[in-house]
Amino acid sequence: MSIIVRNSYGAIAVNKIVIERMIIEDMLGMDSYLMLSTKKGKPIKEKPTPIIDPDYYDAVEVSEKKDQVNVKIYIVVKSGQNISETADMIFEAVERDFEMLRLGRPAGITVKVRGIAGEAQGAISRRNIDIVRSSN
Repeated sequence: MSIIVRNSYGAIAVNKIVIERMIIEDMLGMDSYLMLSTKKGKPIKEKPTPIIDPDYYDAVEVSEKKDQVNVKIYIVVKSGQNISETADMIFEAVERDFEMLRLGRPAGITVKVRGIAGEAQGAISRRNIDIVRSSN
């Protein structure tokens, strides 16, 4: 799937995987606030390799229906971090990525908090919190 937008610059076609990769890189930069997770809430451990692990693509969904793009991001928030502030940082990062490509803002960005990482190694308190920003 490609996201295609026509504007005064011409036609822009961006492959979905490119947008997902940009979002994943932004989320990996926020590692002091969050960890990416699977849809079921299992944290995806950061790998010390220079390439993005394919498991990270399970944490980000970019979909397009009727010319509206929606983004879903699955995370586990680290202990001591404010969930709403973390979600705001994610919303701003995703919107920046779309603006950089000169695409319109996504119709909806959903941050799905699947847990809170505790102080103890591997301790995660399960949560099921959805925070949504709509641009309607």
